Amino acid sequence: MTPQRPSDRWREWRPDDVPAISGRLAQAALALLAVEAVIAVVLRFSTTSLLWLDEALTVNIAKLPLNQLHAALKRDGAPPLYYAILHVWMQLFGSGDFAVRSLSGLFSVVTLVVVYFVVRRIWGSEVGIVSTAILGASSFATYYATEVRMYALVMLLVALGMAALMWLFERPNIARAALVALVAIALEYTHYWSLYLLAVIGIWLLAAAIASRDQITRRASRLGIGALVVAAVAFVPWLPTFLYQSKHTGTPWALAPSFFVSYTALLHFDDNQAAHLVISSYHSRILQVIVVVLLTLGVFGAALAASRIQIEMRTLRRGRLLGFVVLGTLMMGIVGAHFSGSAYAARYGSVIYVPLVVLLAVGVRSFKLPWARAGLVLVVVLSMLLTAVHERTTQRTQARQIAAVLNTQAKAGDLVVFCPDQLGPSVTRVVQRNDLRMAAYPRFNNPNIINWVDYKKALGATNPSAFAQHIKRDADRHSVWLVWSIGYGGYKLRCGHLASDLLHMPGWGGHQWVNAKINGFYQSMNLTQFNPADYKGS
Repeated sequence: MTPQRPSDRWREWRPDDVPAISGRLAQAALALLAVEAVIAVVLRFSTTSLLWLDEALTVNIAKLPLNQLHAALKRDGAPPLYYAILHVWMQLFGSGDFAVRSLSGLFSVVTLVVVYFVVRRIWGSEVGIVSTAILGASSFATYYATEVRMYALVMLLVALGMAALMWLFERPNIARAALVALVAIALEYTHYWSLYLLAVIGIWLLAAAIASRDQITRRASRLGIGALVVAAVAFVPWLPTFLYQSKHTGTPWALAPSFFVSYTALLHFDDNQAAHLVISSYHSRILQVIVVVLLTLGVFGAALAASRIQIEMRTLRRGRLLGFVVLGTLMMGIVGAHFSGSAYAARYGSVIYVPLVVLLAVGVRSFKLPWARAGLVLVVVLSMLLTAVHERTTQRTQARQIAAVLNTQAKAGDLVVFCPDQLGPSVTRVVQRNDLRMAAYPRFNNPNIINWVDYKKALGATNPSAFAQHIKRDADRHSVWLVWSIGYGGYKLRCGHLASDLLHMPGWGGHQWVNAKINGFYQSMNLTQFNPADYKGS
């Protein structure tokens, strides 16, 4: 079997021939792209915020000895690969904020390089450049490049998976199928939504193996299916843990999405925890409209003339797989979340964000005029960069203000209580005191690591008034510092009630040190000091 040259193999995948961007327009575009490349890299290692809940919790888990990682993750609800990599990374570079976030930044920069070379080979140079430009500017990508979570790694693995499939379909053999299997295994051990992505890829491979008339495609598809089977077998050792997590942890902080979310979720892939603090609804809606138009053109559009774009009712070869992967994975994930009772969050879209970006770039090629394509890309890139640059200084947590008071005003032996416990990891990370006692609502446990097992049941079994009495007994004539917030899923007004119960303890006094700034921080919080009637002071 003589393999085709890559240029022949992907010829039908390349967008319609349109005039190239050349001359002064090309020079100006390249100059702007060079500037954007520098900004994109800087943004991936630049944020002024402290680590918020998810990040601090991730670091606390990854700090554990590797032989304790499984037990901790069983209570947390996540797969282990990113935590194991972060554990080794911290052994080498430390656990400071910049050090731990740099791992995600490195993943994100490498993703840009991989995306450029893979997309250029399949869809052509212009689509490769535009894909990299959009991904480089994306506030979604830059945000998760500065977060100590697995989402930057997910995007890198998806890009590597695209490369592995590309090589497999150029020259199908066991070695290249093994690369597909390796990436698939890494994905399923990094984020569980990858299982939906792999299922959709499996459906596509099965269809190609059955329906394609091309012998190379059929052989590559069969080998790809075999690779996914190997990946499924490799997941078996972790399967009991996954099933336990699915039953007992899940996402207790939110409700399962309605089916309407399956229609609207695609518009919010450029959202993240901090986006609502910095992006106007007007700006967001413009970007959402552009995204929808480009996605539609990427799947159905073809350039006919300077002012004409033809919309085909049948999907075009160039964007067919991308559209199937993006929409198929999204729909399967949301339907799965609905029936399993788990939640949907925009960050889960990291499993399809890279093909989504490529599909946007393919859609740009539906415009025949070079200046129109260049102008459209400029608008998208600048729009995304606007949010990304603002997010550089967005504060994800109010922990710095809380810690500043505790570090200077609290006395040895004082009791610090967190309600909810989700406020604990970010604050305890920056409290430079080992002479304070700490506990968290609802379990009165160590606030460094959250135990998500049967969380709703534990929350329902805990009464704020009874918890306040527990605090009173444990205060032992010391101040009680309550770090609290309202609005967390499942808590309703419980933490506010706890603060009120402590304030109304006979003979107790209260002083508010920090007020929650909901509009300034993603994770806002209050700090209230209570002194028991028999407070001994210092």
